[in-house]
Amino acid sequence: MATETASLPSGPPILTDGDVDALAWQFLHSSYACDDYADWPLDRRLDGFLRREGLVRLVEDGDTYGLILDRVMAYIAARARLSD
Repeated sequence: MATETASLPSGPPILTDGDVDALAWQFLHSSYACDDYADWPLDRRLDGFLRREGLVRLVEDGDTYGLILDRVMAYIAARARLSD
C-alpha cells in the first residue's frame, strides 16, 4: 500500500494587504524598532524580526520581503510627518 505525504506549497508566500500591514505594525512595536538595534540597518532588523517570529520563508522571498520593508518604511515616514 503506497502512502502519500502532503507537502508544503513551494510557491511564493501569499499575503494579503492586511497581512503586510499587520507585520509592519508588529515590527514597529517590537524590540527591533527600539534603540537597542539602532546600529543595525533597517533591513537587518526586519530580517531578524521575521526570523524570530518563525517567518523565514518571508525573508527568503525577495518580492514579499520587499513589500513588507516598503510598508515599514512608509509607516516610519508617516510617523515622522506627524511628529513635525
